[in-house]
Amino acid sequence: MMDAWFLVFIFTVAILIAVGGALVLVGYLGTLPASFDHGWPYWLPAMLLPVAGPLWFAARHWRDFSRPGKQLLFGVLLLALAVGLLYGAGPYFVDRMAAGLK
Repeated sequence: MMDAWFLVFIFTVAILIAVGGALVLVGYLGTLPASFDHGWPYWLPAMLLPVAGPLWFAARHWRDFSRPGKQLLFGVLLLALAVGLLYGAGPYFVDRMAAGLK
C-alpha cells in the first residue's frame, strides 16, 4: 500500500511542477516582449528580476496584461506548493522506505 501512496505523491509533485512551470513560462513570455515596448524603465526590471520583474510590469499595466500576470502568479503558487509538498511530505516517505529496508 505504501508504493501506491508514494506513486500518488510523486505524480502530484510532478504535475504541480509541470503545470506551474508552464504557466510561469507562458506568463513570462507574455510580459517580457511587451516590457521592451514600454522602454528601458520597464524592461530592465523584467530582465534582471526573472519572476518579480514581469509580475511588477503586469501589475503596473494590469488592464492590458492581467492574463499573463495571473499566469505568472498562479504558476509561482503551484511551484511553491510543489516544493512545499516535496519538502514537507518527502521526508515521511523516505523514513517509511528506509524502515522497510531494515
